[in-house]
Amino acid sequence: MAKQILSEQFLRMQKLAGIINESEYKQDLEETNVELDDQEQDVIDGLKSEMDGVLKGMEKELEKVSKTANESILTAASIALALPAIMGLISRLGKSAGTLVNKMLGKKPSNDSDYQKWMSKLGNIADQLHHLYVIPIEAIVKKFVKDPEKAHKVANGIFHVIVAVLFIASGVTAVKALQAKNVSLATLESALSAVKGGEIKTYISNLLS
Repeated sequence: MAKQILSEQFLRMQKLAGIINESEYKQDLEETNVELDDQEQDVIDGLKSEMDGVLKGMEKELEKVSKTANESILTAASIALALPAIMGLISRLGKSAGTLVNKMLGKKPSNDSDYQKWMSKLGNIADQLHHLYVIPIEAIVKKFVKDPEKAHKVANGIFHVIVAVLFIASGVTAVKALQAKNVSLATLESALSAVKGGEIKTYISNLLS
């Protein structure tokens, strides 16, 4: 129950800060029923400062490049130019996440039954990250991508790249066994391929086309 209350408080703070509107608040509140065990919660708690750093760094990098970009090409230019720095932030997050997962959940099991349980925990963690951070990411992107549909696609893509980096750092190279309510397996597979192939810039840029 305490974890549920914390999620509600976090969403309420986002609404008061203008990050989400009333309908988004109600929708996310309905989705905060992800039950985390102590191990999963420890991973989330350990990632919060790193995730906050990624959000602040992402906004800073987008602001930096937008000052020199022509307004007519701001949508594509800001994201593309800022991506290397943003990926540096996400890469550091991935290393911390991999260490946390290995410490709290243990390394990827070789036994099939244990692997299913381990992936279920990662699915819960991914869902909780979605609850906490996908809307703040979209709020940042919307400042620089004026088309709402494209902003949503880019924010969703960036979120799935973050999850992909987290998974790869934890030893996961395929996500067919993942069960998650709010993480798209198809999008996550694409993000995994982009991360492994060093094609993040192309992956995100394609979402702007």
